[in-house]
Amino acid sequence: MLLAATLFSVNGSVSKAVLSGTLTSVQLVSLRCLGASALFVAVALARRPASLRIGRREFAFVATYGVIGVAMVQWLYFVSITRMPVSVTLLIEFTAPLLIALWVRFVRREPVRRRIWVSLVLTLTGLALVAQVWSGLTLDALGLTTSIGAAVALACHYLLGERGVSRRDPWSLAAWSFGVAGLFWAIVSPPWTIPFGRLAEPLPLGH
Repeated sequence: MLLAATLFSVNGSVSKAVLSGTLTSVQLVSLRCLGASALFVAVALARRPASLRIGRREFAFVATYGVIGVAMVQWLYFVSITRMPVSVTLLIEFTAPLLIALWVRFVRREPVRRRIWVSLVLTLTGLALVAQVWSGLTLDALGLTTSIGAAVALACHYLLGERGVSRRDPWSLAAWSFGVAGLFWAIVSPPWTIPFGRLAEPLPLGH
């Protein structure tokens, strides 16, 4: 979890720099999903090749998970950070756990422990402090809309992912879902239209 948190924190700043003029949000998410899928497929094949087998009915679920829970989460996040600070986008996107708690409590009608609500309040308060919401924050309409969409998609990612790992191992689930997401965006933005030459160019990171 610590490694995931570290990588995710680096992801926001690096992605914002890349999106500042190197790649579009669709091109970046397409490369990320295809690259991640290739890695997960390689690991799954090395561990247990049979884990990649999938039936027609299960593929429908994985395809839904890949488009909503992977493709949309990343793309909406990228669009938002091009319009607003990363910290503000994350503050809004990470209301996803709150949405899940509300879903579990009022839709599934399952009890949610008090400490979960306390943890959510503390987490969102911490994000608000990082975003410095008191210092004359202005919100961009498109950035706000896409960050809210990212929160909903992320909540779906967690809920669908919980169901997915109950049916197959995490490596094969990640391989299929990222593969579907990569294919989805490759149709929107074919790989041969991506300016790969720009990836070798230095980026000004500012001060």
